[in-house]
Amino acid sequence: MKCLAGVVLAIVAPAVAQTVDAAFGPAFNRQFDQIKDLAPDMVVEELRLRVELVASRGSQVGAASNDRRVRGFESVLLSYLQRSRCTGNDRMGARPAADVIDGVNEAAASQRLHTEGNDLAALVAMSQRLVESQTPARWCKLRSLDEVR
Repeated sequence: MKCLAGVVLAIVAPAVAQTVDAAFGPAFNRQFDQIKDLAPDMVVEELRLRVELVASRGSQVGAASNDRRVRGFESVLLSYLQRSRCTGNDRMGARPAADVIDGVNEAAASQRLHTEGNDLAALVAMSQRLVESQTPARWCKLRSLDEVR
């Protein structure tokens, strides 16, 4: 059983280490300041564009669509954040909230996206902005990010 715990820790540790980088805070703040006045539906579009960019990084095939990966990322992110926020626990706390960082990491891992420091900061900033733009009751009723207004 201890061996299994070691394997799980080895898998989870790189994702956690990625979020504690010293440059993350300033990059997050810059990104958040750039989008804080955007309408929530525009933030969704920016999020999609950023995920598309990350998904296509390194690809020389410009015509290939990453729409399924973008939608998969959105779905996992929304599901994760609804699980963490719609269970009676108010987890907002600091900005960026730990569950938002965890949700972005889980969504990226689910789609096998390699997020670099600035990507992670941008995705977390956009996700944080989306969460803050909706009332808790509205957030918990969303079926997809298409419904964000």
